[in-house]
Formats: sequence, C-alpha cells, structure tokens
Amino acid sequence: MKLASLVLLSYLIGFLYLMLIRKYDIYEKEPVGKLILFSFIGGLVSVSVASLLYLYIHPAENLFDAIFLVGTVEESAKLITFFLLYKLIKKDFDEIVDGIIYIAAISLGFSVVENLFYALESDYPYKILLIRFLTATIGHITFSVYMGIALYIHKKIHPNYTGLILAFILSTLAHGFYDGFIFEPQLNIFFIPLLIMLIIFGFKLLRLAYAYSKMKNRFNIDEFNLKGRRDYSCCNCGGSESLQYEFGQQDLLLCKQCDHIIIDEKAFKNLLKYYRPVFDRKKFVKTHFKAGTHYLDDEKAIFYHSEKGKINSSIDRLQKWFSIQNQKDLENYHKKYTGKIFYYLGFRFL
Repeated sequence: MKLASLVLLSYLIGFLYLMLIRKYDIYEKEPVGKLILFSFIGGLVSVSVASLLYLYIHPAENLFDAIFLVGTVEESAKLITFFLLYKLIKKDFDEIVDGIIYIAAISLGFSVVENLFYALESDYPYKILLIRFLTATIGHITFSVYMGIALYIHKKIHPNYTGLILAFILSTLAHGFYDGFIFEPQLNIFFIPLLIMLIIFGFKLLRLAYAYSKMKNRFNIDEFNLKGRRDYSCCNCGGSESLQYEFGQQDLLLCKQCDHIIIDEKAFKNLLKYYRPVFDRKKFVKTHFKAGTHYLDDEKAIFYHSEKGKINSSIDRLQKWFSIQNQKDLENYHKKYTGKIFYYLGFRFL
C-alpha cells in the first residue's frame, strides 16, 4: 500500500509539472497523451541508461565528482534517451520550443523515478517527495533545456555538433554544481541562489525560443475570436461603432469606420508578451505609458491616448511594427553575454 501511494504521488507531482511546462507552450501545444507517454517511457529509459553507466562509474560526494561524473552520467543518459526515443515524437517535433518541451519531459520522467527511489529509502518518504518536488524536479528540467534547443536545430534546421557539445557542457555544469553544492557542506548556502539562477536562465532560453518560433502567428485580426459589436468612441476617427475581438483573455476593438484597432494597456502588454517575447516590457511600459497623448513608435503610427488608456493603430502598421521590432530584439539580445552563449547553441542557423 505504501509503495502504491508513493508511486501515485510521485507520478502526480510529475504530471503537475508536465502540465505547467505544456502551459508555457503558447504557440502550438503538444498532445497531452503523447507528453505523458514520452515522459513515462523517457524516465524509465534514462534511469536505466544512467544505472548502467553507474555500474562502471562510482562518484564520491564532492564538487569535482558531482560535475565530472554525476552531471556527465545523468545528462548523457537524457541525451542518449532522446536519440533512442526520437521516432516516437518525430512527427510532432516541428517547432523550436518542442526541443525544450520534450527534453523537459525526459528530465521530468527521470526525476519522478529518482524521487521514488529516494522516498523508498527514507524513513520520511512523503517529506522527501515534497522537498524533491520543490528542488530536484525543477532542477532536472532546467539542467537540460540547453540540449533541447540544440537538438531541435540539429534535427530540423542544420547540423549542429558545436551547439550540441556546448549544450551538453552547460547542462553538465548546471547539474554538477547543483549536486556539488549539496554534497559540500560549506557550499550549501549557495544552493538556493544557484537554483533560482538556473530557473531564470531556463526561462530566458524559453522566451528566446518563442521569439524565433515559426508557429507564432503574424498579428492579424482574423486570428482573433469575434465576440460581437460594441459602442466605443474611436481614438483615431471618433467613430462610435466597433467590432469586439478576443485575444487570449483580453478584448480588442476594431473601428468599423476607419479599421483602426483599439487596445487597452493590459491587452497591449499581452500582445507584447506574445509577439515580442524577449522584449523588456516593464521598461517600455514605464517609459511610454505615462501622462500625455503621444506615439509609441518612431514612425508615429501607434498612438497612445493616455486619458482613455488606449492604444490605437492600423492593423498593417502594428503588424509591421511587431515583426520588425521582434527581429531587432533578437539582434540586441545576442549582443548580451547570455545571448552570445545561446547564439552558439544553434540560434545562428535560424
């Protein structure tokens, strides 16, 4: 009974993380069933591969062995597992974010099985599962995201051996320092800051993948859901009748008289998040969403009405602005230190 409950709880924890990962796949979500199956099989295979390697490799609990043995063995196991199981996802592996999603699924499966082993060996199994749910599970996912990007580009875009080697080194170092900071008592104080940093880096890479995604639809009113009509005074022409559309959970208005789109500040922030993922939205909002009616762009095509809290533009001009600025965002991002590292993971081939 205890074994069954631990297996069920361990899997449930993994499933929750899997759904969280899938939630962040904002352009083309992967099938839930395939993700669950891939994670389950990936966990069993990757743990089996790691166990086989550990028959010949016996690391001590110190920083050096954590990096050069533990990190190397377990990240190798995940990488080998991906190649072994690639045919299962080949048809669905059609988008750059999928690299992160599927390597995360393998990492998640690995963590679920590993968590179960630790829980079964402990006198406080549920406490162990909780602690590892908050640390090790998210840790395993963030270790491997670099390999996910390099693998997608290698499989779908261009031979990317340099990117794969760099990704493997980054994943191994992240994994090794994580375990090393646990093994070495004098380094325990750095464990939480390291975990937070790894999570931040993982999300930065995910946002960069979104910015490159080919699944991201161009800004077009036809992509939104028509909800009906609404009376509202247009900021551009003063027309009073508009069509109401929905983007995500936010409403957009289209003036029937001049075909200008009318967007409130909250909806515009969501549009920035979708169409310009690596953009510093907080800085932009702080700089531009202030008192006084003015334009948000140099071409004076996107008009901000501060009293109404509305943004007004033609659809074509807004579409062009999102596209051009997203490309500029990427160019600027790759000038930064982390951006340069990510560039050599394979983004230079896109």
